[in-house]
Amino acid sequence: MSIDTSVRSLASVQLREEILYYCRESVRCGLNFNTQGNISVRITADDGTEAIVITPSDVRYDAMSPEDMLVVAMDGTVLEGDLLPSTELPVHLAHYRRRPDARAIVHTESTFVNVLGVLGQQIDPVLLNMVLYAKGTIPVMPFEFSTNADFGRRSAELMGDDVNAVVWANHGLLAVGVSLKLAFKVAVAVEENAEVLHLATLSGGVPNVLAYDRIEIPEGARLP
Repeated sequence: MSIDTSVRSLASVQLREEILYYCRESVRCGLNFNTQGNISVRITADDGTEAIVITPSDVRYDAMSPEDMLVVAMDGTVLEGDLLPSTELPVHLAHYRRRPDARAIVHTESTFVNVLGVLGQQIDPVLLNMVLYAKGTIPVMPFEFSTNADFGRRSAELMGDDVNAVVWANHGLLAVGVSLKLAFKVAVAVEENAEVLHLATLSGGVPNVLAYDRIEIPEGARLP
């Protein structure tokens, strides 16, 4: 079996359906609309060869099918798929190279993340879910087009190795996780937190900011 075939075999129908499910969930949850955002999942063959399964470019989620997903090698070569991959493919690949722990990436363009992003305001964790899933303050990257590898490298460097998201000023959020389910939970938690933080700031009060390393999680406790 060739290396390409061994990788492609991991891009199962079940995985493609899971990606499509979370694409549609992103719309239902108000994180994206129309063709905004994108999702990818890292796959690894038995011989260590890696690739990603990523959503196509310019396809509405309500019209997307599992067969529309593309399998792409880590050098950007399309291994399987008839459509064009997301224009932010180079950014996904850069983040995967920086973060070996990241198995999935979710890019969203939700309202309150963008409210703070256009202000250049980092997103401090003021809600428990945010600090548990994102694991810290989310930095803001100055605006520029997000379709090239240089942008991806800078975005990955700014996010670093400890937190699980980065805001792109004027252009939403990129979240990572050890699974697609967890990457999506990061995106949801950051948007909810951004809304509460924005409203709390408007009230004139001083929000209580949480710190991940100061939260004592009871042994055996499950995350919300």
